[in-house]
Amino acid sequence: ARMQARHLLEIELRAALQQEQFEVYFKPLVDLETRMIAGFEAMVRWNHPQRGVVSPGEFIPLAEEINLIGELGLWVLRKATAEAASWKEPLKISINLSPLQFRCRTLVDDILAAVADARLDPRRLELEITESVILADTEQVLATLHRLRDAGISIAMDDFGTGYSSLGY
Repeated sequence: ARMQARHLLEIELRAALQQEQFEVYFKPLVDLETRMIAGFEAMVRWNHPQRGVVSPGEFIPLAEEINLIGELGLWVLRKATAEAASWKEPLKISINLSPLQFRCRTLVDDILAAVADARLDPRRLELEITESVILADTEQVLATLHRLRDAGISIAMDDFGTGYSSLGY
């Protein structure tokens, strides 16, 4: 029964991507010194026609497992940068990247194309990565991070302290 439910969710997830059942929500990021909004973090939500809102904790791991995370991540990137470009204030937009997205050789080109298509200043984009990306320490990861930095895009460590750098470790 569990395998059938997972298989059905996989089918529905693939259909959701094609039917654009996802939405991007924006969580404010507040500068603690000024207490002003400094930007927003893009959060993807799946509005399933029968299930209602499906938790990202349920569908993101599945998207990674069935190799849809690159397509979903690119969709979120395009939607979020287009929305951010329309804001009156030049606030930062922060977007999470899956460690699996770093395996895609076109990642930087895809990001730069999304930024250019949205006409967003790349200095307004911040990409959140987990420490597992850094721990991979491959030449490709480092080259990707350098290219992003050279384009003016900033990188932030997400969930810092939950893996190898945690105090418990």
